[in-house]
Amino acid sequence: MTPQQWVAARLPAGVAHLDAAACGRVSAAALDAEVAHLRDEAARGGYVAEADADDGRDDLSALLGGALVAWSDSAATAFSTLLAAWPLERGARVGTVTSDYGGNALSLAALARARGWELVPLPVDPLGRVTDVPAGLDLVTFPQVASQRGVAQPVQDVLGRGVPLVLDVAQSLGQTPVPPGCAAYVGTSRKWLCGPRGVGFLAVDPALEPLLASPPVLVREGGVRRFDSQEAHVAGRAGLGVAVREWSPDLLPLVHARAAQVRTALAAHGVVEPVDEPTGITTLRVDDPVAARARLLDRGLLVSAVPTSRSADLDAPVLRVSTHAWVTDADVDALASAL
Repeated sequence: MTPQQWVAARLPAGVAHLDAAACGRVSAAALDAEVAHLRDEAARGGYVAEADADDGRDDLSALLGGALVAWSDSAATAFSTLLAAWPLERGARVGTVTSDYGGNALSLAALARARGWELVPLPVDPLGRVTDVPAGLDLVTFPQVASQRGVAQPVQDVLGRGVPLVLDVAQSLGQTPVPPGCAAYVGTSRKWLCGPRGVGFLAVDPALEPLLASPPVLVREGGVRRFDSQEAHVAGRAGLGVAVREWSPDLLPLVHARAAQVRTALAAHGVVEPVDEPTGITTLRVDDPVAARARLLDRGLLVSAVPTSRSADLDAPVLRVSTHAWVTDADVDALASAL
């Protein structure tokens, strides 16, 4: 599917949709797959339909360099499930960043207290990029692109240090290249891949999967599938499978070029990111982002207001504009005029 075909496959938008980092625009085919599975559940029973569903697990695995995929309801749940199973001894040292997603940071801190892990802040530059990996770490974890800032982490440099990396790709998968070779990944369906809500995933290096502790619940299957959430939006997984197969890396240059255009057009409004940063997220430091978001929505422009609770490194809320390949010149002009 070409980028033009991908854009044309979206369901119609009732707004200028500048909010892919919250929820992307699902395609007609992905929605059809979701609805078809719901009908199949109604006709044949949920577990029979689930057994026959084409959920795209293998397609998603291929996007993540062959990592083994387990399903969850969200990236945050996947993160807490994965870290709870990770084989770390008491006294282990885990490298983290202050720009981590707030829910993940709380989950990791609770595990560290309970299990005697030491959390080690990684050195970062003023934009939050990791600049070094201290010696003696047993694990490193951070988001490749944070929810509150469109800055991509130097993942390849970190991987070169030889420390296992759990990479949060909730915001990056679908908007910037995700390198293979991480120990594990966590992410979600609903953002840049443009799948349905209610589907998250963890994905683990096949060599590490047998080392993970089994979850403290009764499971139906072995291997990585023992981490699949048992009560689940299976229809959403079917829709995600379609979305993954529709997605193409050829979309990435369009996403990055549009973000550069937005950052240039909005330069007077406190843009945080460098113009050429290879992401689709632009954040603005404006007075009262919540009110600004509401005013923009009244004018048919959908963006997000990101609160300080999102991350420990935010000292004030920001207005977030996240532009996928469907965004037009007219959308950017309308946003610049409204601001």
